Amino acid sequence: MRRSLSSALACLTLFTAGCAAKAPAAAPKTTAPTASASASATAEADHARVVKAAVEGLTSARTAYRWEVGRPGDRAYAVTGKGGHDFRQKRGTLVVGIEDAARFEQVFTPERLYLRGGTKLESADWTFVDRSEMKAERLLKAPGNDPEFLLRQAVRAERYQRVGKEDLAGTSATRYRGELTHAALTLNMSADARKKVDQMRDMLGGAIPATADVWIDGRGRLAQVRLEMIIEGVIESTTTLTLTGQGEPVKVRVPAGAVAGAPSSLV
Repeated sequence: MRRSLSSALACLTLFTAGCAAKAPAAAPKTTAPTASASASATAEADHARVVKAAVEGLTSARTAYRWEVGRPGDRAYAVTGKGGHDFRQKRGTLVVGIEDAARFEQVFTPERLYLRGGTKLESADWTFVDRSEMKAERLLKAPGNDPEFLLRQAVRAERYQRVGKEDLAGTSATRYRGELTHAALTLNMSADARKKVDQMRDMLGGAIPATADVWIDGRGRLAQVRLEMIIEGVIESTTTLTLTGQGEPVKVRVPAGAVAGAPSSLV
């Protein structure tokens, strides 16, 4: 029975990748909060404000993106990308690799995501999809590998704690960790994926642990975001966005002649 449940959960996570976050504990009805509890809540709120300020202060940066999912002990399936993004103008570029099987170029504008590329056997010229129509279909995978989407999920995390200072690629940064809420995990998710999210929650009989780690440098700038969900012995999924060269201009050339209908499997 245990093996059957684990297999079912793994299938749900790999192909729909939905999950639920830890539900908040019910507040005591008769006992007043202690001073230490109040102080903890204040600290959590302060940390959340620091994270939100760093996200809102982001202008432009070079981006490195990685989403991976797999069963513990097995080789993870990974999507990686590098590019640049202007978060104020909602424009950017990304060159994406899906394992060794495919390669795509992506261009983000405020309204659209443009794509071209393919596999070693076949490829397609520029197509586009409206960003407003893009839905999340996989666990912690941003629709269209959109770096803005990850940030929206991160600021929806709760109970942020200050982990401490760490070295991040030669830069000293303070790491904060929060708990991803159900709303964050299912942000802009398709109806079918959301149903499977709920199914997974029912099968587990409760919350699935998922976290948001945010690194902020000494100047208050966002350096890295990592979203992670682990079901012990069943599945692991992680999305990481690393930001460098902040403030540098990002050149975006909108493809000419693109046609509607970018494949949903690519976004």
